[in-house]
Amino acid sequence: MRRRISLALSLVLAAAACGGSSDSGSTDPNNTNTQTPTATNGVFTAVINGATWNAVGTVSVSRGSNNFVGISGTGFTTGTNGYSFVIGIGNASGPGTYSLSFGNVAGSELIVGALTGGWGTYFNGGTGSLTITTLSTNHIAGTFTADPVPGSGGATGTLQIRNGRFDLTF
Repeated sequence: MRRRISLALSLVLAAAACGGSSDSGSTDPNNTNTQTPTATNGVFTAVINGATWNAVGTVSVSRGSNNFVGISGTGFTTGTNGYSFVIGIGNASGPGTYSLSFGNVAGSELIVGALTGGWGTYFNGGTGSLTITTLSTNHIAGTFTADPVPGSGGATGTLQIRNGRFDLTF
């Protein structure tokens, strides 16, 4: 368990260290968030406990030959709280709905890191689901919702992640 948390937090820190640009972000007409997303390679947004979060800079996307897809990005809520998201999707062979909940057989999960600690859906009590609508060799799009539970540091309480959306090129 500690190895998994260490790996996850390392991924979060790596995502946080990625550089960004001064690009003003996506002008996607379907974006319903009140804050303009500023991911340079698409859109990666969510609502965390009622506050809109948007990734900034380049959102990392990797797709392995074993159908594992990883997405990681760092950004801020409308209240200026910084969070890093890491999503791992096992057996992502195409469009469909994937469980992020504790105990799912593919090992898929959402990890959220902040200065106060980390939360995850693969910890006992964590729940979530993700729907991929588009998956190609260089593009992924979909939605997600989750209730990650505290897993490290001083994290307390369950986060409510709603209206998660990603539409990214890689």
